[in-house]
This record gives sequence, structure tokens and C-alpha cells, in this order.
Amino acid sequence: MKQISERVQLLNDKSPNNDGKYVLYWMQMFKRTSHNDALKFAIQAANERNLPLVVYEGLKFYYPWASDRIHTFILEGVAEKRKAFEKLGIRYIFYLQKDKNSPKDTVARIAKDAALIVTDDFPCFIIPAHNEAIVKKAKIPVFAVDSNGVIPLSRFEKEEYAAYTIRPKIKKMLGEYLMPFVEEKLKVKSLNLKIDCPDTEVTEKNIAKLVAECDIDHSVKPSQIYHGGTANGRKRLKKFLQEILPDYDEARNKPEKDGSSRLSSYLHFGFLSPLEIALAVKEAEAPQKSKDAYLEELIVRRELSYNFTRFNENYDSLRALPAWVQKTMREHIDDKREIVYSLEQLEKGETADELWNAAEREMLATGEMHNYVRMLWGKNVIGWTRTYEEAFAILEHLNNKYCLDGRNPNSYAGILWCFGKHDRPWMKRPVFGTIRYMTSGSTGKKFNAKKYIEWTKTLAPEE
Repeated sequence: MKQISERVQLLNDKSPNNDGKYVLYWMQMFKRTSHNDALKFAIQAANERNLPLVVYEGLKFYYPWASDRIHTFILEGVAEKRKAFEKLGIRYIFYLQKDKNSPKDTVARIAKDAALIVTDDFPCFIIPAHNEAIVKKAKIPVFAVDSNGVIPLSRFEKEEYAAYTIRPKIKKMLGEYLMPFVEEKLKVKSLNLKIDCPDTEVTEKNIAKLVAECDIDHSVKPSQIYHGGTANGRKRLKKFLQEILPDYDEARNKPEKDGSSRLSSYLHFGFLSPLEIALAVKEAEAPQKSKDAYLEELIVRRELSYNFTRFNENYDSLRALPAWVQKTMREHIDDKREIVYSLEQLEKGETADELWNAAEREMLATGEMHNYVRMLWGKNVIGWTRTYEEAFAILEHLNNKYCLDGRNPNSYAGILWCFGKHDRPWMKRPVFGTIRYMTSGSTGKKFNAKKYIEWTKTLAPEE
């Protein structure tokens, strides 16, 4: 692995195929046709060789927590990408692998006629393993490009301890990167290229049928509220900028209001670029304190999470927690839990805590959970399970199964924050030790909890 530039890594030492018919961009996480550093690098590589570019995006049936909800959200962005790539003169292939009988190894198959491969550099979930696998199979160079954040991940040399350590570093560098994105144009068009790979036609009308044909979890239904794709992401961004951002500093901690951005799922699936959002916020007509509050979340907090998963190989376990947390958990491992709920009870929102149940209902029905109650949601599970390990496993499972923005660096940093990651010791108490403690009673007094609870009851249960 060799760092070629701030955002580009060469993952192997193979020579390019001089007889290659095209450059291949394997789109995994940055599912957009603009503000995409990986796409930009792929176009540059094609132009340098006077070759066309082929973009391949696949969706398999056996990724962890694969469901109707996640599949639908991804598929809702396919048709618009195909149209956008056509306008750019780029051949785009989308392949939906439905079950074990569907064709396999499609990336390796397309790569046989490629000069080189460009793919996405994403620091967690299944993407690092995907990239390792293609490196083993490929006989040509494989480049992984970081388009995760405003600031390249490579600008940090180690894991940052908390927001207060990364914030001044980001502030010092931000001026270099908070600049308009310069797009590249492909010289040699590729629309008429014949590629040896299945190509799935996706339209607004056939998405439900395609999803029903996949061997995935059909119990997790598509979101009632949130729909995938860049167009839907930009629609939400426009609403956020015009109606929500002016009061964001106050409204973001009010779950009973539509007062947060609700852009995390569009960021997770790469439908929107954080740079595009940051620039739009910077130029918006809103009080500076609201802009600063949102950019703190979008850049400092989000990029702290990506830094964490890039540098900490234990990001998906309690082993990622700092020494003071490990110590307090050892000291309180045998503390008595006043009540213990099963995974089934928690998943159905059948606890004695109405505010917690409401947060669970929101997640089950919509695929989102307001960040303010998500903190409480995680903390309570620690107090309601037999061990810290069981609490983490339940939180990871529920978050990744139901949340559209799950399976993401923010998800893992957020869950582990409930255990003390990126935090400091607090007053000692049973079960939690010196881990920060939250109660539904005190949290619910800070907003209109009754209104939030009643709103979640209007959300139709899953069929």
C-alpha cells in the first residue's frame, strides 16, 4: 500500500495493462456523479491514457443486515445515476446479485479488459475486505480514493483522542479544503462499449419487485419517510438550508421538531458529498452560530469518527475504548442490574420507559433516530443488559439492522460514545462506573418528550 497523493492509495504493485480497453471505477460507497474524488481520479487516469471509463456498481444479497430497507434506499439512486452518467458520456453498469445462483465475481470479470481499477476508500464495514479481495484477484493496479470527508484522512497520522484534539487541527487545515470542487470531463466517451457483465435495469416502478426477488431480510420494510438518491438528498438539503438551519443552534436538540438535518443517510451512502453540504451551509442565509453548530457536527465530529475507524482496528468492539473505561467496566462488571430486557423486548420497544420505546419506534418505522434521543437510547441499553459486551452487541445489531445511516464510522463512534469513547470520566455510579450516565427523566425535561412520544405513535408499524 502506497500513498500516491492526499486522497489516493495504490493498494498493490502491479503494472497497468497496456492493452486495456478502459479504466474501471468500482463505485462502492460514493454513489454520486459529482463532488466525487474517486470518480475524478478515474476520469483523470482514463484521460491520461486516452481511454474511456467504465463505472461499475454492484449490490449483493449477503452483506450483513441486508434488508428491503437498505436495498430500496440504494436502488432509489440507480436510475438517476444512469441518466447522469449518460450525460457525461460514461458507461455505467449496475448489477443486482439476487441470490446464490446469480453470477459472481463480476468486478474481476470486468477488470480483465481494464488498464487499472479505481475504487472507494471507506474505512469500515465490508469495504476494506472488498478492497483486499480485489487486490488478491487483480493483475492490474488497484487505487483506492478517499472522498469521505472535507479533509483527507491521510492528513492525520494517528487516532485522535477526542473532538478537542482534532478540532484545532481541522480548523488549521480547513481553509485548504473548503473550496469549490473542480470536476473533470472525460475525453473518450464509453457509452457504446460492450462489457462482459450483467446489467440490471432499475426504474422507479420495478424497485419493489427487484427487492422482493432478493434473498435478504424482508422483515425490515423500506422507510416510510426517507428515500434514496442524490435528488432526494438535495431536496432535503434545500429544506434544511431554508427552513431548519436558521434555528439549528436551538432546534437540533428538540426531537419533537423537524430541527435537525436528517442528511446522515445520504452522506453514508455517498449520495451527497460533505463538501457540497458544507459549502452550501457556508453560503446560506442563517445566523453564524447555527452554521458553526452544524459544521461542528458535519466536519469535526463526523471526521473524528472516520479518523477513529481508519486508525483503530477494534472500532467494532469494546476493545476500542480507552483505558479509563476498561478500568471502570472491570470494577463494575458484577454490579446488579435493576431490570434486564431481552433482545426481543428491546427490538419491539417493549420496555417500561416510554421515551426509550418512542426512540425505538422511530427507528423501526423510518430508518432514522434523532441524535439527541439516540444517546439516551444507547445509554439505557447498557443499564438493561447483563454485560457490557451484550449491550454493545445489541446496539450494533439494532442500529445496523434498522438505521439507514448504520454500518458507518459515525455509527460505531456513536455507539461507543455511550460507553465513554471520545468522552471523559464522570461521577461514579452503579453499572456505569465513571461512564457518563443519562436518564429518560432528566433528558425528557429538556424538550417536549410527550409530543415526541405521541408523534412516534402515529408511525405505522411494520407489516
